[in-house]
Amino acid sequence: MVTLNFVKDDWVKEKNGSRLMRVDEYQIIEAVNYANGNQALPSSKRVYSGKIWCTWVNDNKTVVTQPFWEEDLEPAVPNVAQSQNNH
Repeated sequence: MVTLNFVKDDWVKEKNGSRLMRVDEYQIIEAVNYANGNQALPSSKRVYSGKIWCTWVNDNKTVVTQPFWEEDLEPAVPNVAQSQNNH
């Protein structure tokens, strides 16, 4: 079972980074499995890829959304003055 560290709209930043981002969604992919190695009986299921899509506003006032590995992110607390300067 996967334990998720963040939820949608959590504030995060890259470890040792300063860019403040919001969690948008967890990346889900289709994984194909073969019963007993039988190539004729494929089945697929949706699984978490390990990446989280995060959104922020860059220096050009453009909204950017990009995936990051979950282990490369840490919780962040928004600084009200800093977030106002970035918008």
